[in-house]
Amino acid sequence: MTRRILVVDDEPSIRNLLKQVLQEEGYRVEAAGSALEALDKLADESVDLAIVDLLLPGANGLELAEAIRMLDPGTPVVLITAYGSMAFESIASHPAIAHYVHKPFDLDRLLKVVRSRVSA
Repeated sequence: MTRRILVVDDEPSIRNLLKQVLQEEGYRVEAAGSALEALDKLADESVDLAIVDLLLPGANGLELAEAIRMLDPGTPVVLITAYGSMAFESIASHPAIAHYVHKPFDLDRLLKVVRSRVSA
């Protein structure tokens, strides 16, 4: 069974890059540009992992992570952001966040995180 990953980022270049790389790894990938679009996709089918940007239109990544956790408590959320401050690290320790990765991210490192949370 192919694992399903949801990528949520308002930057099309990031969404498209992650979608392509993850599909090449054998995952089935859905992409969304906002929290609302992501929730619409989750209403149709659950995911095995969500990769969520911190800053999104309509809601921030933490709010989306909480909503994902309410829909399916077992779905890990990997938070990605360009903000790498100490404050972010405390946000990333939020119970709805399984892991966090700073932008610009190393694709190999991100793939290791994905693989550790879900297998293809």
